[in-house]
Amino acid sequence: MQPEVETLVWLVAIGVVVALVAYWLLRLVAARITHRVALIAERQIGAALAPGVSRVPRGSSRRPVVSGDVRARRLAELDKLAWLMDRVIPVPIIGGVGLDAVLGLFPVAGDVASLIISSVLIVRAAQLGAPPQLISRLIAIQIIDLLLGVVPVIGDLADAGYHANERSVALLREWMRDAPG
Repeated sequence: MQPEVETLVWLVAIGVVVALVAYWLLRLVAARITHRVALIAERQIGAALAPGVSRVPRGSSRRPVVSGDVRARRLAELDKLAWLMDRVIPVPIIGGVGLDAVLGLFPVAGDVASLIISSVLIVRAAQLGAPPQLISRLIAIQIIDLLLGVVPVIGDLADAGYHANERSVALLREWMRDAPG
């Protein structure tokens, strides 16, 4: 091999490695920024939907309307739905993407379809007897996911990193753990 060709091969290899590292770092930074902005927006939207409430109170006085077995089964179903919507396709580094991100590739219609599927979480939470503050927080999470998703290209990346359904199930699980009865 000639020295010029060998040098060119090394430069291309180094360029590819640098580009991959830069892509990974940019994606990490974008995910952190998206996460922080979404948390702020989530709190503000939740407060607007339920004035005077900034977070779901621990030990809410409202009791679930279903038995423990049914609650556990419904929570398992919601875990599967969240996994399907947020992490069904394993992707190295970011953990995975789900149906939400795939549907987001179809402008607006895909994001609306994702919202409709994800609304099952909100309906189930209401059926389980979740307090209005928690329901408003779940609605806020889904609205933020919709608003992030409709932004071309950036919205698709945000959809892959925001994992709205997993956030909703985690809040519901926390409430069920802390709820009396």
